[in-house]
Formats: sequence, C-alpha cells, structure tokens
Amino acid sequence: MRRLWTALAAFGALTAQAPAPERPPSPTGAELRARYALPASRFVEIDGETVHYVVEGRGPAILLLHGSFASLRQWDAWAERLRGRYTVIRYDQSPMGLSVPHPNADYSIEHRFRIIDALAGIAGAKRFLIVGTSSAGVPTAAYAAANPERVTGVILNNIAVGPVQFDMAGLPQALKDALADDARHPAYHMPEYWRQILLHNVTDISAVTPALVEEWTLLNNRVLEFPGAAMAAARSTPTSRTPDDLPRIAAPTMLLWSADDHETRLDREGAKAIELVGAKDKQMVVVDRCGHMMPLDCPERALEKALPFIARVAHD
Repeated sequence: MRRLWTALAAFGALTAQAPAPERPPSPTGAELRARYALPASRFVEIDGETVHYVVEGRGPAILLLHGSFASLRQWDAWAERLRGRYTVIRYDQSPMGLSVPHPNADYSIEHRFRIIDALAGIAGAKRFLIVGTSSAGVPTAAYAAANPERVTGVILNNIAVGPVQFDMAGLPQALKDALADDARHPAYHMPEYWRQILLHNVTDISAVTPALVEEWTLLNNRVLEFPGAAMAAARSTPTSRTPDDLPRIAAPTMLLWSADDHETRLDREGAKAIELVGAKDKQMVVVDRCGHMMPLDCPERALEKALPFIARVAHD
C-alpha cells in the first residue's frame, strides 16, 4: 500500500494551491503508549529496535502482520476470536504503530526476520502459521519461503505481486481534494487525509469511525517526526521480490482475497498470486462485499472463511 500513497502524494503535489493548515497536536511517545497500548502490550528491544508486541492465548501459534500505516490494532477482531484456541502473536512493524524507528534505519528483510524469530521465541512458538495483509505480504511470503521448517501454514490477504497499477483518474473527488490539501504540508497529515484514504479502502464506511481516523492521524504523524523512516522502510521491502518468493513457499497456503479490492484486484494480483504460489496445498478464498483493508472492513466474515484452513494447518 505504500506505493499507492507515494503515487497519491505525487498526484496531490500537482494540485496543491492554498496555504497549509495548522499542524494538529503531536502527542509524545509516552502519551501515545498510554492511549493505544493494549492491556497485554509489551515492549522489547530486538536487533537494536524497540518493538511493541502482544502475545495472547494458548495453543498452536499464529503470527499476524499488519499492512502499511496501520498497527497491530488492525488485527483486534481476529485476535479476540483466535486467542481462545491459539497463541496469537502480533506486533507493530517499525516505523509504524508504537514501535520505535530503527536507529540505523534497518528495515531489511533480514531484520524483519530477526524480529519475527525473536517474538516467536518469546511466545515459545517453534512453529507457527503466518498471516500477512496488504504490504505485509512482502515479509510474510519472504519468511515462508526462507523458513519452511518454521511455518505450518500461510495466509496472504490482498497482497501486491510485483508493481501495483493505480487508476488516479478514477479516484473519488473527496480523496482528490484531500490529496491536494495534503501536498501543502508534507511534514504532517490532517485527519481528513486519513479519513478519505480509509474510506477508499473499505466497503463498510461505518468502520471508519472518528476514533480510527484520529488513531491513524496521531500514529502516522509521529512517524513523520523521524526523517526518512517511512521511505526507508518502503524501499527495503519492495513488492518486486514477491513474485520470486511465492514459488518457493512449500507450506499450505490460503489466498484470502476481497472481491471489492480495487488496489490489489482479485482478477489481477489475486490471479497472479495463486498461480505463482509453489505449495501443492493451496487455495483461493474470496470474501464478498469487502475492500482492500480486510482486517478493518470485514474481519468477522473474513475470519469465518479462514477458520477451517487455520484449524487444519495450525499445530504445535
């Protein structure tokens, strides 16, 4: 999803005109922790980086990786259901959420792997099912391909398979207006910017609450206080590598796709992904009336589709 927002920012820059609005308040890191950390939240230093993570439940382990500009809170609905039967591991992929940007801007795949291995160790999970949505498809596919002995199964949700194609002309006018406004202040984003982006990526607009918009605004404006962190992270996990990783996945794999995803489309990225996955045990499952941000848009219906696969492949 980062590639989309980079393209959107360029589009907005071409249309910017009016003076910039006043920057919204920026809470401190401690204030953000107090507001958005969960009761089970923990913070640990791994490979030089302070990582925010949550481990809940008992049983076979499931690792959930969130998408761009989101946080582990993206998986709240799934975690609530799964933790009754499984050990659910989730964390904020730095520089997002409450994790602290890496001091040396190391967001390489190898660094991502070290984070995953360390958190699995903390949870006592020698093997686990790994789930990645949107841009998290890059580290998810890469890890599954490189570590077949650790992975019991893979769920890839609305992932990019190579460069993503964008239809700028087809954007809603409200989103175009928000982009034009946003181009006037590259050091911060106003709430309307995130509201329009969220609305553009869901079918259930009731999911885009004022509280969610504020969360995305505050957490992502914090990232902008660390110059270059977001772009360094994007460059280090390019979607161009995923077509090479998918054929190397041996574990049972589910492609869980939204029928109404206009960013990574079912008939384009979805069709390519299921063709490329190397696992003999693979399946495509489609969730109707759901947009790109599946964990926010239709989490319960998506999980119902995934539960039979999870029950079959998740084991200690």
